[in-house]
Amino acid sequence: MNPEIIIHPVVLAVPESDRGLKGREKVAALGRHARQALAHSARFGGVRLGLLEKDDHGAPVPSNGIHWSLTHKERYVAAVTAPHPVGIDIESIRPVRSGMQKRLAGDAEWALAPEITQTLFFRYWTAKEAVLKAVGKGLTGLSRCRVEAIVDADHLILSYEDSRWTVAHYWGTKEHIVTVTADGAAIQWHCI
Repeated sequence: MNPEIIIHPVVLAVPESDRGLKGREKVAALGRHARQALAHSARFGGVRLGLLEKDDHGAPVPSNGIHWSLTHKERYVAAVTAPHPVGIDIESIRPVRSGMQKRLAGDAEWALAPEITQTLFFRYWTAKEAVLKAVGKGLTGLSRCRVEAIVDADHLILSYEDSRWTVAHYWGTKEHIVTVTADGAAIQWHCI
């Protein structure tokens, strides 16, 4: 870990008034809240963001040299800024169909844990999603992203092609997991 670099992922509760929205209104509201979380992350990190743009594939383009990532669900949004490529993902922990396990990870990945639980499924899911965001790929890169090790209850090591990634989980909400790529940085979580 590089203690000189601290990233500040921010988890922000979506106001009750916006949780019942549908369609485009919902997407727009969640996007606004995620950008608020991003502004908080930049402020906590002492960085200034400029224009927030995405490339032709929808991946965020660094703003003033700062990498950034957003994620949202109906009840919470999260965002992070960093001086290096970064990805963040949030998911609600809920039952999933057994076929989803085979699509998400191979037998060797599942064998890293003593048992496959809903929590483990979503640790893997959010970790892979965060890494794929950091490398600028969507779920099309899922088959090339692998869990290599379970470090502890809060950290996994993954590989994507020739690179290794450490991810950190945040359990500040009872029913959600938030995962961010650490890339050697210290992490200071903020839940607002």
